[in-house]
Amino acid sequence: MDAYGKLSVVRPNPFEQIRAGMMSIFNTVGAIASPKSDVRLQHMSGPVMMLRVYYVMFENNQGWRMALWFSVVLNVNLALLNLLPIPVLDGGHIVLAIVEAVRRRPVNMRVLEVVQTACALLIIGFMVYIAFFDVQDLFGGKREGPRFVPKKGQPAKSTPE
Repeated sequence: MDAYGKLSVVRPNPFEQIRAGMMSIFNTVGAIASPKSDVRLQHMSGPVMMLRVYYVMFENNQGWRMALWFSVVLNVNLALLNLLPIPVLDGGHIVLAIVEAVRRRPVNMRVLEVVQTACALLIIGFMVYIAFFDVQDLFGGKREGPRFVPKKGQPAKSTPE
């Protein structure tokens, strides 16, 4: 978006986009996990707000192009998230295979069932939690977003107008 609020198309190369996606995920998880950060789980958005973003994009004359770009970025980020070492995701299966290869025997089936069920319930609960706040935002219950302020001793950076 430019200084006048118009959406514009930027063309970074694929490696820059993947790196930006990885850094975005890393920084978001770090901000959520940090007790000093104002970023909370409630500030994240799920499928409801993604559809809202698509709606806003299609209002623009370059809407199809921006929606295609957003779809690519979204899919790359979902692929990167899927590689996290959480037991029910692909990254968790990779870690499990490595653990079984190192131990040279399979993991206890009961332990695996409990861990995977707990993680699946946690992920489903997180999705419902995020959807609750998305629907609330969509119908007027705007929540206050995080406030980004400079760290102590650092001057605020001004943006060109």
